[in-house]
Amino acid sequence: MIGPAPTPALARLRAQIAGPHAVPEVRVLRHRGTCGDAVDASARSITVDVPVVDAACDGACWAAPAATVVRPGHRHRFARLDRGVAGALAACVRGECDEPQAGSGEHGLTARLGRNDGTLADVLAQGGYAAYALAATLPPARIIEVLRATGLSGRGGAHFPVATKWGLVAAHEAALAAPKILVVNAEEGEPGVFKDRHLLEGDPHRLIEGILIACRAAGVREVVVYINGQARHARTAFERALADARDAGIVDGSALGGESVAIEVRSGAGGYVCGEESVILNSIEGERPVPRYKPPFATDFGLSGRPTLINNVETLCAVTTIFDTPPPPTKLLPLSGDVPRPGLYEVPVDGAMTWAGVLAMAGASPARVQALLLGGPSGRFVLPEEFDRPLEMRALGAGGTVVLGASADIARITRDLAAYNARESCGECTPCREGTQRLVQLLDDPLANRDRIAALIEVMTEASLCALGGMAGRPVTSALASFPQAFEMPEGSAR
Repeated sequence: MIGPAPTPALARLRAQIAGPHAVPEVRVLRHRGTCGDAVDASARSITVDVPVVDAACDGACWAAPAATVVRPGHRHRFARLDRGVAGALAACVRGECDEPQAGSGEHGLTARLGRNDGTLADVLAQGGYAAYALAATLPPARIIEVLRATGLSGRGGAHFPVATKWGLVAAHEAALAAPKILVVNAEEGEPGVFKDRHLLEGDPHRLIEGILIACRAAGVREVVVYINGQARHARTAFERALADARDAGIVDGSALGGESVAIEVRSGAGGYVCGEESVILNSIEGERPVPRYKPPFATDFGLSGRPTLINNVETLCAVTTIFDTPPPPTKLLPLSGDVPRPGLYEVPVDGAMTWAGVLAMAGASPARVQALLLGGPSGRFVLPEEFDRPLEMRALGAGGTVVLGASADIARITRDLAAYNARESCGECTPCREGTQRLVQLLDDPLANRDRIAALIEVMTEASLCALGGMAGRPVTSALASFPQAFEMPEGSAR
């Protein structure tokens, strides 16, 4: 995969930043971030004669505590530093090492995760801001044309065409009374999903680049980045990167061209419903965090009544690949559960990759997997007979995937998901507020209440104000259809 060639402005910026901030040719990257710090990676002693610098997790959460040795033309990750690999790591620094690791993430959105030290110099050396430097030389309409040609869809779950959404906002005149604005959805409050958090921690400059491309294309000059309040590492990393990009003249347009953009960071409340785009708008305005009625849609009447473009982190990061040849049709899959190598995987969605292939990447045998829970509280169960079918982008939703082994209690998991949705309901609409509670009660005897459950879920699906209520019954429907035996009560037991 080949990215855009550096523009003269980008070449000058690279030289300017690299002068006082040269990146060492040989170094050790110690993987921290949420994954590394969860196992106290900072306390793992690495004694070598080259710089040891902190980096984020590269997506291999299973490897923590981990570190990567970087030499010219060579990169090798050492997993589980607590298992006596210090000698091998030191030898690798001296050049006594096996073949370089190919690994995943050589290209695409994860290309720089865990492979940069967070400095602008390192990111620029690895291709950062090349896409924006090119976009800054193009008319806004041309950027949207390129975006439409790639077929890029939103990565928040609905997979709405990005070019269409940007075009709707771009069509509004930039009236001073209601200037357009971009809201970045970095709330990501659903269980089992951690892709946006990894991108923010490990490559925040990619998000800034995607933001600037979006602003250029849609005629936006103001941005609010709404980050989950519990994602402290993510916010810290993003604010540090934003300060560096401002100091370098990237955000105000003086270094790479384009227009000056004002970017503000807000912390979200961390609730599941706060990931819904209209809830985010209410939260930013200081209103009660509940969904809005539609229409009007945010592209016409959004934040404070202004035309508003709303994209999530993965979507905007994917925008930075639209000038690559060819652009990668990939999806980020946070993989957890009963699997040897949990973590963040970037997988091709090109008609060839299957769930069996994903499980193989993670070291799992499909024969030992009872099912996959795809989409968490709003998801469905993927059965083994589906493992050999090609992955389809639209069917992946936000991508959160939990591997359920042979001993997993499907009935208990289903009840837990229903109870979670009931707790997380904002209470704004009756179908969700009352329906989620009633659904939990009916699951006390799901087979006897099957008709009632089906009727209730139909009402919740059709009448709920937002997707939390609208999709709360999805895992229940999926479980009852695929695992009816899991809900059979032992003979003689009390109902």
